[in-house]
Amino acid sequence: MKPETAEKLLVWILRGAGIVCVLAIVPMLMPIAWAQAAHAAIGLGELPGEPIVEYLVRGMSAMCALYGGLLLLLATDAHRYRRVITYQAIAILTAATCGTILMYSLPELGKYILIDGASCWLYCVPTLWLQTRLKKE
Repeated sequence: MKPETAEKLLVWILRGAGIVCVLAIVPMLMPIAWAQAAHAAIGLGELPGEPIVEYLVRGMSAMCALYGGLLLLLATDAHRYRRVITYQAIAILTAATCGTILMYSLPELGKYILIDGASCWLYCVPTLWLQTRLKKE
């Protein structure tokens, strides 16, 4: 693969994942009733009403949106941010793998945890591979 092609693909992967993650701003700002409805709709029953649950829902959404912003920033110059792109991909793969191993045993969440972990692998592995195809500077 030509280095120019690898760079273009890398930028599109970063942009695509970044846009998806930035969309987490919606659950961060939406009424908690919507989160409760979504929780019930996917078969997890009633969302616990404790304040910590709302804090975690909104906090996780905020972190995801911030991460999306980072990916969009990294996509602006794949060469300049090469080391950060590598770091974030390895960190996300590590966190996703550990989270999947630790959380998969929860019967209600098992399949959702697998989907979450797999989605991280689907963009981080190609990101790391494409990094190896870029021009050395």
